[in-house]
Amino acid sequence: MMRRYNRVVLAIGLALSVAACDDEFLTTAPTDRVSDDVFWKTQNDFVFAVNATYRNIIGIDQMYMDGATDIGYSQQYWMRQAIYARGTHDAQYGWTRDMWASLYQGIAKANEVLAQLENTDVLSDAARAEIEGQARFLRGYFYYELLWMFGDVPLLTKIPTVQEAREATRASRADVFALIMADLTAASEKLPNGWAASQRGRATKGAALAFKARAALYEASYQKYAANNSARANELFGTARDAAQAVVNLGIYQLYPNYRNLFTNTGEANTEVIFDYQVVAGQNGWRAWRGFAPASMGGEVDVTPTRVLVDMFEMTDGQPISQSPLYKDDPVGMYENRDPRFYATVLYPGATFNGRVYNSMPNSTTSDKLDRGNFYNTHTGYMPLKYVDPSDQTQPTNSGLNFIKMRYADVLLMLAEARIELGELGAGKSAIDQVRARVNMPPVAMGSQAQLIAAVRHERAVELAWEGLRLADIRRWRIAETVMPGRVSGIDYTENGQVVTATSDDVRVFNSSRDYLFPIPSTERDLNQNLQQNPGY
Repeated sequence: MMRRYNRVVLAIGLALSVAACDDEFLTTAPTDRVSDDVFWKTQNDFVFAVNATYRNIIGIDQMYMDGATDIGYSQQYWMRQAIYARGTHDAQYGWTRDMWASLYQGIAKANEVLAQLENTDVLSDAARAEIEGQARFLRGYFYYELLWMFGDVPLLTKIPTVQEAREATRASRADVFALIMADLTAASEKLPNGWAASQRGRATKGAALAFKARAALYEASYQKYAANNSARANELFGTARDAAQAVVNLGIYQLYPNYRNLFTNTGEANTEVIFDYQVVAGQNGWRAWRGFAPASMGGEVDVTPTRVLVDMFEMTDGQPISQSPLYKDDPVGMYENRDPRFYATVLYPGATFNGRVYNSMPNSTTSDKLDRGNFYNTHTGYMPLKYVDPSDQTQPTNSGLNFIKMRYADVLLMLAEARIELGELGAGKSAIDQVRARVNMPPVAMGSQAQLIAAVRHERAVELAWEGLRLADIRRWRIAETVMPGRVSGIDYTENGQVVTATSDDVRVFNSSRDYLFPIPSTERDLNQNLQQNPGY
């Protein structure tokens, strides 16, 4: 049954691209939906349809998004994240074209499920609520991703005909956001707190509330920094606060004690994970080891941490490296006494990993040596550690590690940010301190609203690094034009008696009048001239 359904999910998921066919084909039997004569007859049919909808959640692309920010770098100039960071992307840019298509396919699948629910009597009330809750959660999630990436987008709540797809226009940001809130609110009311172990990975009440908080927080930032609408921003910060607090009040989630293991096979299914994209080795396994492990261990080094990220990690006394007496300004001692999350996030020269001492200094005798002539080795001297599990070395392109889409630490930091923006400084500080306490970092200092906003932004950078959230953060805070431009720095090393900082050959740019949104894919505009392009493309 699952294989049979998989053969039709592409037809279900055509969305805006249904017009990519010739006129003769359009005169044949419809292929943009599954016939009621062969499907939608049992509860299992609805379950299979929802299962197929989950597949359009952004998966491996999440692992590359930080490479398009200040904290990640790719020396492979042809890679999607490197193209964006250099500002050379355009409307034919494959990365955003593929994400647009996949997200709209997911929306089409969710819409088909919801439409069929209106015309069936094969489900119990409980099963109907679970199916509807998942479909509305997924549609809300897909539109949330589209909104922060593209801004105004076509708003489809049913499967369009070919003609409707060719004539769709971009709905206002406000209307798209309203649907996201309606879907996630409805999902939170219909979904259970949890599922049986055999059903792990399905959306829950906590997941719906957490994504509601994220969507509201991101939109609040947009209103505050881009739209200059403080009244609307405060209203949305309040929505984000309340949704995040509702997740806390469930009493289901807690911070996992071992930060490093959160992102390994050992830590899967722990009580901090609220929602993750399910991966099974041998079915939809991914290139975790091949993409992110050191070259000496068979990795191709797709993306690496930057010196900006390394320098963000405070010393164990809670002070930044520029102020702490613990900091040693030399190529070896600089990595001592850092925030414990540093050692779980960044592999640096002299660290031991997978039974070996990692050495990326230019004079290294290993294949990890800093060599800007080699596109399959680090050009910063650093390597990532999240999602790099030595148990995957024997199957470098077939990792079964799930992608964490939402975890409790993120909820606490969203709660902190929303409260601080609303002037609830003490409560905001307390939420930050909970996250820091997990790794035995001191509480942040009580300060002004501006100081605490800076503190929570810093905490998001170091806590959530390498989880694909930084790009949305620097966009919504309107700081990308400040943090992105210039050359990328890496490790310090000694050369001819002088300390030298590794620096990239290429220069990054960020066009503030254009790059806060991705372009509407030209393939979609070729099919539908009503889709107006974002400015600058």
